[in-house]
Amino acid sequence: PTHIAKTNAIMQRNRRIGLSASGVADFVDNRGRTCLTTWLDRGYGFTREYDKVYSEWLCIRESIRVTTVKPTGTFGLLVGESPGAHWTPGVTHFMRAVTLDKDHPVVPRFEEAGYLVETSFYNPSTSVVVYFPVKTSAKRTEREVSIFEKADLAADLQRYWSDNGVSVTVSFAEDEKHHVQTVLEEYDSKLKAISFLPMRDDVYKQPPFGKLSADGYAEWQGKLQKVDYSIM
Repeated sequence: PTHIAKTNAIMQRNRRIGLSASGVADFVDNRGRTCLTTWLDRGYGFTREYDKVYSEWLCIRESIRVTTVKPTGTFGLLVGESPGAHWTPGVTHFMRAVTLDKDHPVVPRFEEAGYLVETSFYNPSTSVVVYFPVKTSAKRTEREVSIFEKADLAADLQRYWSDNGVSVTVSFAEDEKHHVQTVLEEYDSKLKAISFLPMRDDVYKQPPFGKLSADGYAEWQGKLQKVDYSIM
């Protein structure tokens, strides 16, 4: 309990479990949409069942929300899966740019190991950008999936899994921008919220996901050394 009685009352009345799903786009490409919705639907029932069991054990109200879909952008990258409700960003091979404090003691270790380190364009006095070559096992990336399929996956997650609003930003190509209104009208009653982002390579300097060819990835892998993380 907190020191505020009103807050405690709300917490007792409205309990929540934030069980999320991730890697769903890769799952669709590997096992199909029907398998995904079946697993999500059964998983949702399983979660509700155990929420009831644990609530009885603890003598508390059952949760008003048990499931969600959070962005999980960084987490998806760490485990090599598509993030949240999205297909893998960029392309199969890409450079992941990470901004760090220029005085962070690990920055010299990246430079010693051969990683590309640049002064931040946006915060040159305080930050640097470190580039990490990444290879995914995804069958498709966001550039190969239409605006309609992206929105439809989010709608399936909302219908079969998520109590809370699905966190989704639908990226679209230049020749798809006239479809944004159509998507909004089509999914008006099927999603709680939706965001859109044009896929353009000329918007930002030092973008978080940069293009990299398979040969370029192999070249980087050949010259990078193991980073000494003992300082951490």
